[in-house]
Amino acid sequence: MAKSKISLIQELLSQTTASPFNNIISDNQEFVFSNSHKLLLEGTDFDLVYTPLNHLGYKAALNVFGPLYANGFTPHSLSVRIGMSKKIGVTQLEELWQGISAAIKEHSAEYVQLDLSSSLTGLTISLSSQGKQKRETFVQRNSCKSGDLLCLTGSLGAAYLGLQILEREKRIFEERGVQPQLEKYKPVLRAFLNPELDKRLPELMSSAGIFPSEGDFVINGLADSVKSICGRNNLGAKIFMNRIAVFSAAMEVAEELHIDPMTAALNGGEDYRILFAIPQSQYEAVQKELPQFDIVGHLCDISAGTKFITPDGSELELKAQAWNETV
Repeated sequence: MAKSKISLIQELLSQTTASPFNNIISDNQEFVFSNSHKLLLEGTDFDLVYTPLNHLGYKAALNVFGPLYANGFTPHSLSVRIGMSKKIGVTQLEELWQGISAAIKEHSAEYVQLDLSSSLTGLTISLSSQGKQKRETFVQRNSCKSGDLLCLTGSLGAAYLGLQILEREKRIFEERGVQPQLEKYKPVLRAFLNPELDKRLPELMSSAGIFPSEGDFVINGLADSVKSICGRNNLGAKIFMNRIAVFSAAMEVAEELHIDPMTAALNGGEDYRILFAIPQSQYEAVQKELPQFDIVGHLCDISAGTKFITPDGSELELKAQAWNETV
C-alpha cells in the first residue's frame, strides 16, 4: 500500500517522544529566525547528464531559500556540505559553486559556510539556510483556519514537462545516438533548469498589509503543498481546477508527450512557486496589490477532506505523490 509523504512523515514522528519541530529556532527583540534544510542526491534529485553544474548549484540554494520565503523569512545564512565523487574535480566543483554563489548574491544571504567530503555514491549536496523576519511582522500572522484563501504565486507544470523532454532525449541519445533537438522546448527547459524565486515577496506582502497565516514551497506539485498545509493545521481544502494556471508554453508540450497538463501541475514538481494561506479579510488587498497571485481554493473543516473541484462541480479526492511501504 502506498502512503503519502506527509502521512509517512507524521507516522514516523509520532513514534518519538519529542514534539514536532516547527523550524522557528530562535528570536531576539528585533528578529525571529527560522531554518530550512535540503538533501540532494545524484540519480534521485538530479541527473548530471543534462543538468549543468552551475544551474544545479543555483537551484540547490533556491531549494532552501524557497521554504523561508514561503513563511515570510528572508535568507540570512547558507551552510553547504558537498560530497564529491571521483568524476567531480576542482573545475566541476568551481562550476557548481558558481551557481550557489550567484544565488547567495541574488538573495542577499549575509553568511556562508562550506564543507567538502568524498562520496562513493555520486554527488551529494546538503544545504541548510537560516532566515530572519522582523518580529513586528511575525506577530501579525494569524493562525491558519477554515475559510482562509489559498493563493499561488504563478503558473505550474512547465518544469515537470521540461524534465520529461530531457529524459526522453536522453533515452533517444543512449538508444540511437541521435543528438537532442531542443530548440522549440526552450520555455519549459528554462523553467526546469533555471527557475526564478522572487525575493521581493515578503516586502511586497508586508507593505500591502497582507500577512499569510501559512505558506508552502511548491517543489513536489500543488497537491503535495496543499496537503502539507492541511496536515500542519488539521484542516481540509477545496482546490478548483479552473483557477489553476498552467504555464502556456507547457500546453503544447503536454499534448506532444500525452500528459495531462493538470496532472503536471498537481503532481509534477520543480515549479519553485509558493502557496500561501491568506485570511479572507485580506482578499481585496490581494486582488489589488498582488494581482499576479492566483486564488486557487480555500481551506475548510478537516471533515471535508482535501478535494479537487472540476469545472462541472464534481469533487475528487486530491492525491499527492506517495511512497510504497516497501521503500
